[in-house]
Amino acid sequence: MAEIVIQAVGVGMEEALIVSWLKQPGDAVAVDDPVAEIETDKATMDVVSPFAGTLGPHLVGAGDIVAVGTAIVAVLDGSEPAAAEPAPDAPERSVGKSETPEAAQGPAGEIAPADGAPAPHRLSPRARRLAAAAAGPQAAGTTATAAAAAVPAGDGRFRQLIATKVAESWREIPHFTVSREVNAAALAKRLEILRAEGGEPVPTLTDLLLVALARALHDGGDGGDGAQVDVGLAVATVHGVVIPVVRDVLGQDPAQLARSRQDAIERARAGKLGKDDLSATPSSTLSNLGSFGVDRFTGIVATGQTSLLTVGRVLPRPVAGDDGEISVQRMFDATLNADHRVVDGAQAARLLVAFATAAETMASDH
Repeated sequence: MAEIVIQAVGVGMEEALIVSWLKQPGDAVAVDDPVAEIETDKATMDVVSPFAGTLGPHLVGAGDIVAVGTAIVAVLDGSEPAAAEPAPDAPERSVGKSETPEAAQGPAGEIAPADGAPAPHRLSPRARRLAAAAAGPQAAGTTATAAAAAVPAGDGRFRQLIATKVAESWREIPHFTVSREVNAAALAKRLEILRAEGGEPVPTLTDLLLVALARALHDGGDGGDGAQVDVGLAVATVHGVVIPVVRDVLGQDPAQLARSRQDAIERARAGKLGKDDLSATPSSTLSNLGSFGVDRFTGIVATGQTSLLTVGRVLPRPVAGDDGEISVQRMFDATLNADHRVVDGAQAARLLVAFATAAETMASDH
């Protein structure tokens, strides 16, 4: 017999919601067969079996929030002794309204099982709080498992996990910001050239901003010469903001990068981020709200990252040249949101200036 446990995929993952069971007790399973669907704060994904055999009893139910490391089911190889039949009239254990969640728990937050119930599973303290909050005040006095099962199906559960992670980032990361205007003329010229080449998918300003940020990160020491630079991309979804990862931004030609960016957006909106998204921890993420009519904004640095670059819309603005002459230029505001524990003001300024320089010289590249 071997247990299938919830694995941590990505920085900061502490628990997951069991969305549904794809295999039932007694079903035959092969290696890499999906057995359950789970949701984290980043995506919906399948839990696959590392073993072949017959699926044992579910140790947690659909709707439960379980901690990383929790065994959710066992795969039997046929050598196990036959399980004893439960007593025919064995009463279910229930928790009355006067009994607190803590009173129903064993040591270290372990849920105390009824006689003959599956092996206990653990919920982290934060998972118990999330379950209780999601279930609402009417769930007061129930166990954390029961509260988790009461979480409404659909987008609400995913959004609640995202909200919890965002709140945690805001509490734990000391944020500060640096901002500046960036001239968009070179980006516009470069974008015109790429679109005239007729590639598919059609390149966007976001593709060029990803390149400029990746160059700034690379030149600022985010890896040595030739090092791959991955960049997170903030994507608005019906669940909330999700951050897929665009891998090796500088190692792709414009058509490949446009496809990677489009694929990242599609993964995020489908709630199906892959292992590359969840296992990678890029140092920075790009969030472009220009297409939403926003001039400038700040954001929250994701757990495990050191910065977030937020970009507003491109607008014609009066600009004074070095000779004092006034001209109208297409400009946009860029703001670098940084984690002050690992980035100081001078470092943030250098990174933002490096991004601006890369953006303003884009037309001469390639």
